[in-house]
Amino acid sequence: MKLLFAIALSALIVAVLVPGVASAGEKASGKDTGPASTTSPSGSAHLHNPAITGADCPPGLACRVVPAAYEQNSSSPFDYGNYDIATRPSDGLDIRFVVIHDTEVGYDDTVALFQNPLAYVSAHYVTRSSDGQVTEMVSPNNVAWQAGNWWVNTHSVGIENEGFALQGYQWYTPQLYRSLARLTKYVADRYGVPLDREHLIGHDQVPGTFGIVNQRNMHWDPGPYFDWAHFMSLVGASITPAGGDRTGRVVTIDPNFATNTPPLAGQPQESANFVYLHSGPSEGSPLVGDVSLAGTGLEPNGVGTTRADDWGDKAVTGQTFAVADRQGDWTAIWYGGQRAWFHDGGVTIPGSGTLVTPKAGLSSIPVYGRAYPESVSTATLPYTIPAGQVYVAKDLVQSDYYDAPTYTTNVSDHHVVKGTSQFYVISFNHRLAFLSANDVDVVK
Repeated sequence: MKLLFAIALSALIVAVLVPGVASAGEKASGKDTGPASTTSPSGSAHLHNPAITGADCPPGLACRVVPAAYEQNSSSPFDYGNYDIATRPSDGLDIRFVVIHDTEVGYDDTVALFQNPLAYVSAHYVTRSSDGQVTEMVSPNNVAWQAGNWWVNTHSVGIENEGFALQGYQWYTPQLYRSLARLTKYVADRYGVPLDREHLIGHDQVPGTFGIVNQRNMHWDPGPYFDWAHFMSLVGASITPAGGDRTGRVVTIDPNFATNTPPLAGQPQESANFVYLHSGPSEGSPLVGDVSLAGTGLEPNGVGTTRADDWGDKAVTGQTFAVADRQGDWTAIWYGGQRAWFHDGGVTIPGSGTLVTPKAGLSSIPVYGRAYPESVSTATLPYTIPAGQVYVAKDLVQSDYYDAPTYTTNVSDHHVVKGTSQFYVISFNHRLAFLSANDVDVVK
């Protein structure tokens, strides 16, 4: 019964997946190369003192340590849970992102799940909705199995927040936002993560690693009701036009959360963090679709829908894109390999970043879901970028791969494989993506 309960919980927390689509056996580790709500006491004053708790948390934040399981599950050293030991960032795996999740089950159930090695999932921290209490479960030096993309896992800290994406307006409380922001700022300062929306990202922005099925099955939490603008202001990095491109070539999505209430199928009219994207400059034009969602329950006809879990037709607060066209009060951006239009009634501000475009002479270029060395993988996502399109990059990263296929008590058994190739990290569609530096030119 215990095992069945853990498996059921794992199915909930590991995936806010596309309904009716199989997960193809992927584990939350994202490894795809090589071998395979209840309430608890609010806690006492000592939880605010990391010197006593041993938590990697800011002083004054109620933070306890409950270690996630790290155990071998069978005679095979490849069968273990729920994270990988590492020595980040001294081992060469720099921490570049903080990934914001929601749990889809209660706080205590989430903590219990991560303590079960058969769950094959973990996060570095879990926050509680009612009072913002934090539980550290995996040291940020180690690699939690939280994002479903192994490269992102190895370069990020994951924070699970108690809540349900479709009821986020109820679960994302002021107490949760405050704790999450303090924790995020602490992690970012400690590990050198830039305080912007290309590095403080939702799980919904993490790309699949390769192919249609993997991209299709990626998560969409924390969902449309997470107030990114408020969160960023609490972090101390409000989304502003300061330093933005004044030529009109780059825009950042920034609707007023309080008044932005786009319709969502079957949902109450609540404040949301996105704008819908259309195939033309009018409300009557179809919503854009995503090739990885076409033919599924989300986009059965290959066009976008108003479902909350249809991430293919939504640009989210803080995302930055290159402008493709303008017609009246409509703006088009390059988005997922196509022009995507939205009514720009004050929902954008000037953005910034490095503009990249397919290298001269190439008709199109591939899109990658990770920055792996060619010796490990050259697999791509199911997209290409045609000549003439432009995307915004914030980082140029060196390719690498953390080779950690087995359970071990000696971290020297794991190795960071460094490549010579480099990748630009871009805002591609609703998600990040990677472009080979050899495939692009920088737009001056």
